Amino acid sequence: MGKEEIRSINEQYGGSLRMDAEIETALEAGKGKSIHRKIAYLLRAILVGHPFTDGNKRTAYVVTASMLRKSQINLTDSQKEQIVEEIRKIASGNIRDIDKIERSIKYVVTGA
Repeated sequence: MGKEEIRSINEQYGGSLRMDAEIETALEAGKGKSIHRKIAYLLRAILVGHPFTDGNKRTAYVVTASMLRKSQINLTDSQKEQIVEEIRKIASGNIRDIDKIERSIKYVVTGA
């Protein structure tokens, strides 16, 4: 998933890109990493960095679900709800710790 695809997802929710440096940094940092780590970098960039004028949480959810789907990981309805809850926690708690974000996403997806 690239910056333009993420921007396009956000536009569907009425937002626009304010700054793209954090997204670019997250994409670069995630190269060669596990899917959960890649998602963690992007979630921190989107939820803590607020690169969009609106729709950051919705964008974060769609990016997460899309990346998992592209990795042949299909979420149950319960897992989708848990991802939404984790996104809320990251955003409201201003959580910056990549390891913590990765663990929470991995736990929802794998149970481990």
